[in-house]
Amino acid sequence: MENPVISVIVPIYNQEKFIGQCLKSLFQQASEKVEFIIINDGSTDRSLEICNEMISKCTANAKLINQENHGLIKTRSIGLSLAKSEYIVSVDSDDVLLENTLSRLLNLIEKYNPDIICYNATMDLETRKPFFSYPFKSEEVFTEDNKYEIYKLLCGTDTMNNIWTKCVRSSIFRDKEVYEDCEGISNGEDLYQSLVLIDRAKTIVFVDEVMYFWRKTVGSMSRKYNPKYLISEKKVCTRRLEYAKKWTKEGNDELVESAKFFIYKILRNISRSAFISNEKWDYIKNEIIKLRKDEFFNTYYFKVNKYRNKQDIVLKSPLPVMRLFKAIYNKRKKIK
Repeated sequence: MENPVISVIVPIYNQEKFIGQCLKSLFQQASEKVEFIIINDGSTDRSLEICNEMISKCTANAKLINQENHGLIKTRSIGLSLAKSEYIVSVDSDDVLLENTLSRLLNLIEKYNPDIICYNATMDLETRKPFFSYPFKSEEVFTEDNKYEIYKLLCGTDTMNNIWTKCVRSSIFRDKEVYEDCEGISNGEDLYQSLVLIDRAKTIVFVDEVMYFWRKTVGSMSRKYNPKYLISEKKVCTRRLEYAKKWTKEGNDELVESAKFFIYKILRNISRSAFISNEKWDYIKNEIIKLRKDEFFNTYYFKVNKYRNKQDIVLKSPLPVMRLFKAIYNKRKKIK
């Protein structure tokens, strides 16, 4: 049998509730041109059991890997090392690849032979309403000379970040920089990879078609503050800024300014998540102090005055004032 054209890589960690629906959406699109690489990343629930059961009952070209927990970005790289195909499609284990997506991608590959195909996603399986809005025509082709509009989206928005809305030539995905220095990245890992992929691509085809159902986890940063957010985002934001500078045209600092503004918003959100967490004030105070001592946080958020947001009144206030704001916030939260 010839090597498949597309490898679908699915990292799994504790998704017993959704993994069945995810795999069903994939196996229904099985063909000799597609392989499925399913990697159980140390799940402690029934995810592995469900995968074994479904794979045993299907005729798809599916491989199941069971490993100790390594995290999403490392697990995806392991799947990539096992792929035999020319193209890679990434699917998160709580999401769904919509029907006929793989056959559509195969047709686009045959038609354009691109390095990357970008497509749209939805958060509503019934209406299939597109979640992202793009300033491009469907089947618009971008080459090395006209990727600037894509660069703008990567530097200043989060609409092009996602790995799961891209079908990528495997030789680009295997570029060592995609996974270089990825230790400690638990937030923003898709952008960390996408910056390299888009930069390396000689031909990108954008298709404004909904091919993917994204089950977004709401409120993950709203109540539980995680000090690792800053560690992760510093790496991701630094790479964002590096590529913005690389892509900048002489005399035009639009990309760099967009990147700096987006970094500012991310760091503001990290500070906010510490402020509104359910932790006691002493813990919050210590974490805010750590943030304010961090050089990166200071440079791109705390000492930045050119951007204005009403939340900054609270988040940049002296600690005694912030404590008062926190007391007011807690009181209002209880009333609600």
